[in-house]
Parts: sequence; C-alpha cells; structure tokens
Amino acid sequence: MSDDMFAKLSILLALSNSQTAEAFKPILRSKGVGRAVAVTSNIDALAILKEMNFNMLVVDDGFPNLGGYDFCRFIRLTNVDVSVAPIILGIHGPDQQSVLKARDAGASKIVAMPLTGQSLIKAVSSTLSEMKPIVQTSSYNGPDRRRQAGKPWAKAERRKIQSKLITLDKQRRVMFGAKG
Repeated sequence: MSDDMFAKLSILLALSNSQTAEAFKPILRSKGVGRAVAVTSNIDALAILKEMNFNMLVVDDGFPNLGGYDFCRFIRLTNVDVSVAPIILGIHGPDQQSVLKARDAGASKIVAMPLTGQSLIKAVSSTLSEMKPIVQTSSYNGPDRRRQAGKPWAKAERRKIQSKLITLDKQRRVMFGAKG
C-alpha cells in the first residue's frame, strides 16, 4: 500500500475499550496515517462525524449504546461520504453467526478482537488493497459480496444496470478526493 494513501487516511476508532483506541492513534500516525480520532460511544461518534470527514472506520462489536453491528449498519444507511468508506469490524469471540451478522451489517473487513497495533496496521492495509464496490439497495448496503474468481455467472445480472452500485473509482474519489 502506498504511503500516499496512508497519508490521506482519516480513521475513526470506535472501540469499546477507550484506552486501546487512544493507544492506536500514535501507532497509526507513526505508520503514516493522516488522522486518527478515537471516540467512546455512538453519541460521540455521531457528533464527530458532523464535524469531520472520515474515510475509514474501525468499530468493534461491543461499541457502547447502539453496538458495533448496528452502528455499522447505520453508517451504511446514511447519505454522506462516510457511508462508502471501508469499515473494519472487530468481533470478540468470533463465530459463524457473528461473522455473518457483521457481513450483513456492511462490514468491509472482519477481524478478531483484541487487536494489536501490528494487526490493526495489517487490517487497514489489506482493507485498502481489497476494496470492493459498494452496493446500495433496499435490502443491503455494503461491499459487493460476490466472488470474482470461478466460473462466470450464467443467470441474469441484476446489479450491472443498477444505479446504486458505487464503483471503486467513484468510492476512491469520495474517500480520497479527485485523484484518489
């Protein structure tokens, strides 16, 4: 991942453990991330989202008030730039049900908690390199979950003509500006 993309990143750390979130800020900055802001609850997150623009979110499932899954789903349903930003959702004690719940909430990447500084940097880097178009429909808002490898889809393609598919180019323009 290019240093230029890291420098353009503005990451909202919405973690249930506020000390961990605060500890991640200097780690992210030392790796070249432009801005990292930690919040302690969904109420604080909503207030800061009104003031600042973020192009990546790191949320965990135990985030206070709404919870991480519902916060992720809420972000995807908003009509602001952050709705197309990658969301890394951390799960304490991941199992199949919680992973499916995170995926359905619109998480771009799902990681096991607790995170270390190194695992967070790796998650941020891989999330940027594996970005997918964003699908916005009445039943799902989040990254395109369709697999690219394998035999071609033989049935009618429903989403190619949908105006609600946000391409990677458009997503990068929204996240990083015109040159992305």
